[in-house]
Amino acid sequence: MSDCPTPQRREDLRQARRALFKLPRNEWVELAGHPTVYYELRDYREHPMGKEEGVRTARSDINFMFKAFETGQTRPPRGRKTSLVDAPRIATIHEYLDWTVTAEDALGDNELDFGGFRVIVLLPRFKPGWVAPGTYQEELPKRTEELGAPKAALPVIMPNGKPICSATIRAGPGYLEVPFFATQETRRRKGYGRGLLQAIEEVARACKLPYLLLCSTDDPDVKATWRALGFLFTSEEDLHKLGVQEGDLLHMDNTVQMHKPVPQASRWRSVVFVHEQWKQRLYYLPPEETGVKERLRAKQEALARRPAKRPAKKSVAKKTPTKTPTKQKPNGITIR
Repeated sequence: MSDCPTPQRREDLRQARRALFKLPRNEWVELAGHPTVYYELRDYREHPMGKEEGVRTARSDINFMFKAFETGQTRPPRGRKTSLVDAPRIATIHEYLDWTVTAEDALGDNELDFGGFRVIVLLPRFKPGWVAPGTYQEELPKRTEELGAPKAALPVIMPNGKPICSATIRAGPGYLEVPFFATQETRRRKGYGRGLLQAIEEVARACKLPYLLLCSTDDPDVKATWRALGFLFTSEEDLHKLGVQEGDLLHMDNTVQMHKPVPQASRWRSVVFVHEQWKQRLYYLPPEETGVKERLRAKQEALARRPAKRPAKKSVAKKTPTKTPTKQKPNGITIR
């Protein structure tokens, strides 16, 4: 990470981080357009049995995120309790992750500051195939207006396993910081990462933060994926325009800083399917939101600009003259 910020800057950052603390923790939130999953904000720092147990719980819940960043990296020495204060050696990525998920505050001016982080996770959602009569007679109100789908979940959200993907997020002055982002290896390339990014954008809008700042690994495929999701490479000039100062962000070696403007909330429409006692509300985007009309119009205009094809000439087969059979008289004269 970069040099530590000044005491005044640290106070400014603490004030900015409170926007994320106002959002509910450990509450299930429906994600519009993704009926098979939901998301929640977790705080492993406030574990009933202390921060060390919080680290163990996080490593059990989202072990795939630790594996994604720790594989092949040097582990911290055994038998030595890790600390942020006056560390006699360079901290490892293992310790960075532990301090991030438990949001370790800086106790001194020369100490690394991991305070203010929350973990956001995307989880599989259980959909009942049969429900008791009268289950949906009274629809429950939506808990948090700032997050999730426009209406209350129907059917109600029920968990169905451990997280599919997760990320660490922290609010800053005008941006939401995302240093760690990972998906289960067997669940990649199935749209779950895009769903978690949609959830992160909802959190940024709820905190009234216009930008996402992402710390991407310096891998061509990974960078291409983030580019396809709307992220841009961040220059020093970009950081200056965003008001980012030295030491504000969590930054690791062999990573690339990227940023993305937080898009406006999509205008989701809903439809409820009913079958006997079973009901489910699904969301979809109108054509003007998906860009289907624009793509069809562009395709039609491109076809109209193409030169008209000339009709192919019909090939006429030449008739071969047939020879008239000859008759020959005995005296050698030929008659045709």
